[in-house]
Amino acid sequence: MKKAEFERIVEKTFRGLEARHGFKKGETVQSRKSYAVQYTNSTTGVTLHYEPGGEPWLAIADITNEENRSTLGWLLVERGVTKEPVPADAFRSTTLTEKDIASALERENQQLLEYGMEFIKGDFSLMPALQKRAQKYALDCKRFIDMHKPR
Repeated sequence: MKKAEFERIVEKTFRGLEARHGFKKGETVQSRKSYAVQYTNSTTGVTLHYEPGGEPWLAIADITNEENRSTLGWLLVERGVTKEPVPADAFRSTTLTEKDIASALERENQQLLEYGMEFIKGDFSLMPALQKRAQKYALDCKRFIDMHKPR
């Protein structure tokens, strides 16, 4: 997917963040294998990450405290919307066609608005619980790698 097409889809999908919640879209940063687009308001940064062919994911951060950050994925686990991933999930490949990216982004946007409104409004009190989940998962993934490493 070309950068211009990606930006068009993102701008259309996340228009509500700007119109209703005071977010401003930053530049789309393109590296060799990925795109990142950040939206910020007076309290919150929401960064969309996307590697062509993979699932997009959103990072949510307190702009006044860079260490206060997590992902929409962990928020959805905390809220009971999705199941906690198992370490093998981190190593499975996913493939999304360009056609599917718009619907995946729309789903991410809707989930952010439905389950992450406190973050949008600057309340980060739930962030430590999300970070604790992510740290535990990282340790579980390390153990998984160690168990499956060729000897």
